[in-house]
Amino acid sequence: MEVIQIPLNDLIKPIPNIRTRTFFIVNDRLDTEVLRKALDDLIRNHWRKLAARVVRGAKNGQLEYHLPKAFADDYVLFKWSSEDTDRPIDKVVSSLKRPVATDGIAFLPPMRDVDSHFRPADWPFEQKDDPPNSPNLYVHVRTFTDSTVITISWLHVFGDQLGLANMVKAWLGVVEGKEPPPLVGHDEQVLPHAKEVSDYPEEKQRRKGRMRVKRPFENFFVILGFIPEFVFQPKEDDYTVFFPLSIIESLRERWSKELTKKYGADPGLSDADIITAILTKFSRMYDKSPRTISLSQTVNLRGRIPQLQAPTRDGFLHNALIYATARFRYDHSMPLGEIAYLNRKAVKESLEPDDIELGLAIAREMVRRGQVMHTCEPFEKSYSVTNWCGAWKGVDFGAAATKDSVAEGKESRNVEMLILGQSGELKTPHRFHSTVMCKADGGYWVDFSTSVQGMNAVREYVKKDPELTNL
Repeated sequence: MEVIQIPLNDLIKPIPNIRTRTFFIVNDRLDTEVLRKALDDLIRNHWRKLAARVVRGAKNGQLEYHLPKAFADDYVLFKWSSEDTDRPIDKVVSSLKRPVATDGIAFLPPMRDVDSHFRPADWPFEQKDDPPNSPNLYVHVRTFTDSTVITISWLHVFGDQLGLANMVKAWLGVVEGKEPPPLVGHDEQVLPHAKEVSDYPEEKQRRKGRMRVKRPFENFFVILGFIPEFVFQPKEDDYTVFFPLSIIESLRERWSKELTKKYGADPGLSDADIITAILTKFSRMYDKSPRTISLSQTVNLRGRIPQLQAPTRDGFLHNALIYATARFRYDHSMPLGEIAYLNRKAVKESLEPDDIELGLAIAREMVRRGQVMHTCEPFEKSYSVTNWCGAWKGVDFGAAATKDSVAEGKESRNVEMLILGQSGELKTPHRFHSTVMCKADGGYWVDFSTSVQGMNAVREYVKKDPELTNL
């Protein structure tokens, strides 16, 4: 048995307990057996580490990988299941009816509805629910007459969504007969780790409003600041929100011009900055009081550090994330563009080489001290956004299309696809975090939650201002 230590940057709470659930909804019938055999080949003969078990080490109690030197006949590489439904998908799952982008912002059924249709009921929801000797990877394929849904659950310690995308690309490459890229980071730390927090001056270690190591009992006062909201607005309302691309592009163009005039240079706003600003506004719409907010966003390091340039990054599965945070005083009069600008500025700062190393060092120290990833100052508020869109570039299940599907004249490549999912713990309130899941059907799909009162306020606002011109 090979024992592989898990890098500390993969173990920051709550990552070790999370099973990320991702749903690839493909507009074509795929060959289930071809997919199963290719995944078996990928893991058995190439990326063996995917079949490792995550267990708690006997010496220090820290999670580690246990990987057999050879797979026994009864060793489960991954949990696989499939089912075939002899009906079109929209006749079975009406909630997946695609919105029309020209109809404006749409509030669609929440992710728990998608989850209930496509995630098998016996799957563990979190790592703590895993039966003994559970594999990392769970895959369920459900085919319909016109489409296929591939549901994947995998442990977050194995990787982020860009890591999952690398796994899926390698898997589909095997379908096409291609050799997968070499797996990077089998038993070594790939991310920069030469410096520790103690190598930095005190002011950098304790940087206010940024990811940092907290003092004893500090997190208690952070949590205390959120209690009144849960007392007076205890219930949450969840939706999948569809933002048409035309609205996002119009807002980005408008605010780029206005911010260029104000600051004398193009701020370089992205669609993600605009969406983050909208979600921040939505999340505070019920609250009339000014607040100081820490607005955080995950930032991917692939392609941004020497260790993870192409083609090396294509074989890296594990978490390669840091966190950018903008801290500012917020009230309803704050322009949307200003929030987008502050978010973009925070992302740029977080990608400075020294800031990357500091952020990774802080994450490792937080693991040693058992601290949770949550950037917020005592008695203030926080909001965070995760964007998965960049992960899905190049993911195409077309090579696995059934022969009869291709014979009907459908293209075997560039199959249209919608990707949805969630990554988090059940006990964590959802109202302080959103995920931009994908870009499809002429818009962005976002997993969004807020209090019931807050969602009512959001819906009323969108009715009055469907283009969000006054947000």
